[in-house]
Amino acid sequence: MKKRILAILTAAAAAAMVLTGCVGSGQETAVSADKTEKEDAAEKSDIKEGTASEEGSVKIGMVVNYAGQDPYQTSYYDTMVAYAKEKGVELQILDPKGDSTTQANQVQDLINMKCDSIIIWPVNSEAAVASARAVQKAGIPCMTANTRIAEDGEEFIECHVGPSCVEESQLTAEEMVRQLGEDIRIVEIAGPAGYSSAMERTEGMKLGIEGTNVELLDSQTGEGNREKCQQIAENYLVKYAPGELDAIFVYDDNGAYGAWNAVEAAGRQGDVKIYAGASGSYGTLEYVRDGKIAATVMQSPYYDAETALDMAIRLAKGEKPESFDNNIETPLATRENADTLDMEEW
Repeated sequence: MKKRILAILTAAAAAAMVLTGCVGSGQETAVSADKTEKEDAAEKSDIKEGTASEEGSVKIGMVVNYAGQDPYQTSYYDTMVAYAKEKGVELQILDPKGDSTTQANQVQDLINMKCDSIIIWPVNSEAAVASARAVQKAGIPCMTANTRIAEDGEEFIECHVGPSCVEESQLTAEEMVRQLGEDIRIVEIAGPAGYSSAMERTEGMKLGIEGTNVELLDSQTGEGNREKCQQIAENYLVKYAPGELDAIFVYDDNGAYGAWNAVEAAGRQGDVKIYAGASGSYGTLEYVRDGKIAATVMQSPYYDAETALDMAIRLAKGEKPESFDNNIETPLATRENADTLDMEEW
């Protein structure tokens, strides 16, 4: 297990920001599981197949959000493909590149392929409701992964697998209060608008400071983009002089990197600390060890993807999940415990 994850991590790190190719609806291509790794990488496309052996004749369909948007999603995608091969299932996986209309068309493609179960990682939580309804109407078990669907769409899916974004962010915010006290002033760089994970992490942050004197001075969306997060952080540091701001709370580690660049450039490392609602890159622990990120919750793209595929296989075989919400473990990382969090633990 550890060797396989290390291999995936190495490959993902090399291609972290390289977008996997995407063909439009109706233009799918397939990559056979019996190809060599070199051929697989050379012919990488949005749809990949495994051979049905260990798990029998099972076809799983999945639409991701945006495989090349950030290292987390790249690692998730690569892990899903590799794990499907290991499990011996046929996987049809499509990447809409962050476009909800494309994602809806791709879900219909998966329905037409007669998949045994379908996983949706919503680009937009509200827009995904119609897709989930269509899957259910086709008589195919449907689930969401990583990011939740809007509440009115939950009746169309069997379950959700992924992190609890509210709990993650709340844990980070509580650690922020523990470190800096209850009388601090903070700003937020939130995640993409309309994205349920972003809204939930904002909710978790507010729960974490509830009942304290922490003052939230401002909140803007960084849209999940490191450069935009850096720009917003730069503006915050101009607006709030030394002594007027204690911390920047960001959506994820990608935003934390941008915020750190701004803090370092402004020479504000001593008076402004950075906290990330959750982090999905193992390399982020180096930032935590160095004190660049004061605290974050570690969220593994490897466990996230594997847990989702395991559940999809169960659904494809007609099994029912024991619970609707199936959350992966996400430990808190601080400078004090960063060295204890190895890959197998998160």
